[in-house]
Amino acid sequence: MASRSDRQPGAADHAARAEQYDGAADRALRLALRAAGVQKGDRVAALLPNIPPMLEMHFGVPLAGGIRVAINTRLTSDEIAYILNHSGAKALVVDTELAPLVAPIRDRLPALETVVSVEDVPGGLRLPGPDYEAFLAGGDPSPIDWPLDDEDEVIAIDYTSGTTGRPKGVMYTHRGAYLNALGEIIETRMSPDSVYLWTLPMFHCNGWCYPWAVTGIGATHVCLRKLEPGRVWELIRTGGVTHFCAAPTVLIALVNHP
Repeated sequence: MASRSDRQPGAADHAARAEQYDGAADRALRLALRAAGVQKGDRVAALLPNIPPMLEMHFGVPLAGGIRVAINTRLTSDEIAYILNHSGAKALVVDTELAPLVAPIRDRLPALETVVSVEDVPGGLRLPGPDYEAFLAGGDPSPIDWPLDDEDEVIAIDYTSGTTGRPKGVMYTHRGAYLNALGEIIETRMSPDSVYLWTLPMFHCNGWCYPWAVTGIGATHVCLRKLEPGRVWELIRTGGVTHFCAAPTVLIALVNHP
């Protein structure tokens, strides 16, 4: 992201807020979690919808040498507790609208040291811990040495749906993420002029590497907190959207929308 900041105009667009790549790079560096004591190999979890902080975590966490754990926002409190404990997450960034899923299990998470709250929409629940924007404001935007010694080191642990049992953690390497992102760029023929609409959850297996792919080619992300067919059509008509991913059920909802 930092390498894009001096020559690419658009990074993320969310509601009325637009962010250029230089600003996004600054926020990712501030989110490198040094203030929270995150060390190389520590797991940092995200329980967030498709909003800019979720996108920023794909860069800030690896910059700190941490391992990103994206949690399915549709899981129960018990399932979330299992993933946080199984992964050994040291920090959690959670949307205030989803925080009620975490509140009843907070005492069952002995490894979790820091909870950062994101208030993207008014209301919700703030758990004890720093506010996301205040947390970023206290961060250091200075460039840091990327603590990567081996391309086969783990960049993320993503969990299966747990259909036949407990969710299973899938370790994703830096090399795998790079090759996947590169393949997405080639296969979708994205360019710096492309506009990618986040209809697919960033925690979903098909969404794991698009944050890196879209950024890698210097295209524009359009973050969509909630998938509403009318809003998707509006963004396609007026926002210059060129790419999005969607399950068949979503496509059917779009086709059937009046």
